[in-house]
Amino acid sequence: MTPTTSSALPQLPKATLFALYFIIFLGSAGFFITIPAYVNLFLTDHSLAIAQAMPLEDRRTLFGTVMSAAPFISMFFTPFIARFADRYSRKVVMALCLVVAAIGFLMPVYAIIAGSVALLFAGNMINSLGSASQPIAQAILADNSQGKTKATLMSFVAVVMTAAMSFGPALGSKLTALYGPQAPFYACLLIAVVCFILLHIIQLPKQATLKQTSLKQESPFSLAAPLARSQKGLLPCLAIVFICQFSWSLYFQNISFILPQKWQLAVEGEFYQYFMLAIGIVMIASLLFVPRLLLTWMPLTRALKSVLTGAGIGMILLAITPTPTTHVIAMIWTSIMVASSFPLYITALSDRASDGDQGWAMALSSAMVGLAWTLTGYLTAILVNMDLMLPTFIAVVGYAVAMMLVPRQSPVELQEAKA
Repeated sequence: MTPTTSSALPQLPKATLFALYFIIFLGSAGFFITIPAYVNLFLTDHSLAIAQAMPLEDRRTLFGTVMSAAPFISMFFTPFIARFADRYSRKVVMALCLVVAAIGFLMPVYAIIAGSVALLFAGNMINSLGSASQPIAQAILADNSQGKTKATLMSFVAVVMTAAMSFGPALGSKLTALYGPQAPFYACLLIAVVCFILLHIIQLPKQATLKQTSLKQESPFSLAAPLARSQKGLLPCLAIVFICQFSWSLYFQNISFILPQKWQLAVEGEFYQYFMLAIGIVMIASLLFVPRLLLTWMPLTRALKSVLTGAGIGMILLAITPTPTTHVIAMIWTSIMVASSFPLYITALSDRASDGDQGWAMALSSAMVGLAWTLTGYLTAILVNMDLMLPTFIAVVGYAVAMMLVPRQSPVELQEAKA
């Protein structure tokens, strides 16, 4: 936030916080809960008729296209949708996004009945547009907090996203097994409807803007204008978001190759399942306590550099550990550092965006996250073919670069960090 931010920010009511976090949860859960349904529709004996007629390789390609196209659509359009929200009304734009998301969850249900891959693809695209409600909800949290409070609220954002990532596929798999591939879409539709109702029940704080008359004359398609209003260091912070997510995703996806090829531990086995579950639990627990604790001891910039250094050291340990047990120990340390870095670099990014451009900043960060995970989905297998541990070693370099990119902290941010 810029120095124009009022020192007395309104405290968000618990009902408002619950609704905003539920909307943020939907933005991630809408993707992860439906993954098992898409697997069922494309890659099993219960696949759509048109998919069953294809060779397995073509079905895998179709599955990959459907699943990866949505993040690209979201990355392109979300910053512009958020700009509209910043300029006009975040509540109205969020409501429209939830309606779009609901339509996006309904279309696959009809597509399954009709056996239409085109409708299934279109529904996924529409739902990806609806997920723009997530960064807008984050912007409201960022707009009404500062210092340690902002870092704490961003920590809970990461908790909600991690919970969706960790438990969403399991929930979707259970629903698909019990009620068929339509069930995960119905579940997400129900969440979207509940979010829409909650949004109209709660009272949101007055939206902060800078130079309102100037903003009304400004094109919502302009990305240069909010950049010009931002403080120095916004682009490096945005690069840190991408590099950190890219580096963590490289290792996260490398796990599926490391365990079976290095220690003959199958991805279908209990060790893999408990290992992945442990990552989610450790990250959620860390997000609840570590970032705020760090900010009581040191300013934001030093805290961010510390956890990024710790994450890099953790990646080195993960790359050289000789046994599964030592790998688990290294994973616990690395997960704590990686999780703790998220609210810190999101807070640093938010602090450098102007008050009226918080939605734009959060949307760009979401775009960087989506781009990082989409790219690593393609790159990890290619890198593993060169060397099993190469993705993890690249992650080491990534965290080192991110640490060097951390911008200096301004006097205003130092004051906020002590708030």
